[in-house]
Amino acid sequence: MEMSPLPEDVQLPSGWVCKRIDADELVFAHGTGGLEVEATCVDGAQPLPFELTQCWEVTCRLRARESASECSIGRVTTRAAAVEALQSCMEQANRLVRRDGSTDTLTPGAIAGEIDLRGEIPSATSGRDTTHRTTLRH
Repeated sequence: MEMSPLPEDVQLPSGWVCKRIDADELVFAHGTGGLEVEATCVDGAQPLPFELTQCWEVTCRLRARESASECSIGRVTTRAAAVEALQSCMEQANRLVRRDGSTDTLTPGAIAGEIDLRGEIPSATSGRDTTHRTTLRH
């Protein structure tokens, strides 16, 4: 797994590596299995609420062989809020692994269900938008 240098504002929990960082994307991966947490900057090319020009989409993904399970955790207004959300996701994943003693039961939905985003941008639908999708890669 190729790793990117870690910025000073990011402190990774035990078992996590920085997979990719650039101006509009942050991706961290758990050292075992295919679990990733990601924040991607979304600009005005996609519809955004409240006349925002950009925001950060936070996602949790688990890759296994030919499939990937992904859960959208939400959108936040700043990179700092995205980093905080990603750190919360990684810490929650570590808590679940400690509790269960294994990564076998770790799912994006289990991680996303416990994350409280500061600065979250409400979705157009009522309540929290934690969209879960499973895709098959060809």
